[in-house]
Amino acid sequence: MYHYRLCFYKKGDLRFISHLDLLRMFIRALRRASIPVAYSKGFNPQPRLSFAAPLAVGMEGENEYLDLYLSEPWKEETLKDSLNKQLPPELKIKKIKTVKADLPPVSAVLGAALYVAELPFLPSGLLQEVQSVLSREEILKVRKSRKAVKKVNIRPFIYDLQVRDVKGKGILLMLLAAGSKGGVRPQEILELMPVEGDIRIYRKALFLGEKDSLKTPEGIESGYYLSEESCEERAGIQ
Repeated sequence: MYHYRLCFYKKGDLRFISHLDLLRMFIRALRRASIPVAYSKGFNPQPRLSFAAPLAVGMEGENEYLDLYLSEPWKEETLKDSLNKQLPPELKIKKIKTVKADLPPVSAVLGAALYVAELPFLPSGLLQEVQSVLSREEILKVRKSRKAVKKVNIRPFIYDLQVRDVKGKGILLMLLAAGSKGGVRPQEILELMPVEGDIRIYRKALFLGEKDSLKTPEGIESGYYLSEESCEERAGIQ
């Protein structure tokens, strides 16, 4: 079996499709491109592909990851070009890397995600509220499930918050825990802030590892994505 890690973006109107529809879109593209996908074993074999983390409906993703397993080896560029020919313009593979067959998928080792909220302007009091949130040890939010309603302390899941003024827009960067250990939704952070109006949220990056040693699957440290340079490079997906 051959293991490939795909980095892709999803933007525009495709931000409104569900995770299941995204999965179907990739399976259809793989089939049309005649790519030999490996299948799981058992009574109901399924294509072996694993997304790092589902995107909420309505949210764009700039650097999303998919672990794909093939039954035959393919050159990375050939695989990328073949898939992109079958995918719509708002969903494209940015890069592909061959990894060890037994390397865990990104979903199994995911540590954090960086979300960006683009505000129509920089609200007064936003920086002060961010500093207030980061100084607190406990922030309780009510979470509802099928069986119960409970209060959860989301503060441990907030790794960092930063404010930027980029080209007249207010930018709120939210580095939040993700993966099997639990997390917090970016909307829950915005509920704590003095923000209103048309707010656009997208997921800029995903990271592996623990809070103090976060890196992308390519090995880029989280500090780069929190830098002024990264924000000015692109204030939103074009």
